[in-house]
Amino acid sequence: MKKIALITGATRGLGFAMSEKLATLGFKVIMACREEKTGKISYQKLKDKGLDVVFEICDVEKISDIDNLYKSVSEKFDHLDVLINNAGINIEPATTKIENIDLKLFEKIINVNLRGSLYMCSKFIPLLKKSNDARIINFSSGLGQLSVPRMGPYPSYSISKTAVNQLTWFLAEELKNTSVKVFSVDPGWVKTDMGGPNAMLEIEEGIDTPIWLATEDSNNLKSGFFYKERKIIPW
Repeated sequence: MKKIALITGATRGLGFAMSEKLATLGFKVIMACREEKTGKISYQKLKDKGLDVVFEICDVEKISDIDNLYKSVSEKFDHLDVLINNAGINIEPATTKIENIDLKLFEKIINVNLRGSLYMCSKFIPLLKKSNDARIINFSSGLGQLSVPRMGPYPSYSISKTAVNQLTWFLAEELKNTSVKVFSVDPGWVKTDMGGPNAMLEIEEGIDTPIWLATEDSNNLKSGFFYKERKIIPW
């Protein structure tokens, strides 16, 4: 039986690349995209390659979109094997400091990066529990690490990603007696729309660890931990 993966932010960048990679590895991939027009173009590219992908519309900033996504997915599938909370934004200026922070931008970033991931987990845990080997992979960032010197600006983004690591740790404890394992991942600084052209890593390098977390023997993985380059790192 094919494994089923759901990926948010699947229109472009890491989300699109992970959709293609997992589908190539034999997964049925549900591509959750914020924008219908561009999302369907991305979906069609993979469909034209003969890959087993499904298109769904979902802006994780909107609670109603997540509710509708769950309704649609649960009507089509009786379980879910992998949930990758990839959707995220960083839209505040690099000059932002706490003393001049724009609260509207702060709330938007938190709502997408943290609340969106949290609510996706909350809604889809029942479907994940129906898998014999389920994984939740939450996208974090080195900017969210508390154990290293600050690596850059962007307070709202950094705070949201630190909280994603805590969400991962909390969920792993909550689900420790189930078939669901939970990980957070730092893909590194990747050449995407968010990372920019000066980033150090190509997209293929950025998806290596999350794809590994989705496919590796679960006995070799530790639930609740923060991974980078296939290794656990402190957060």
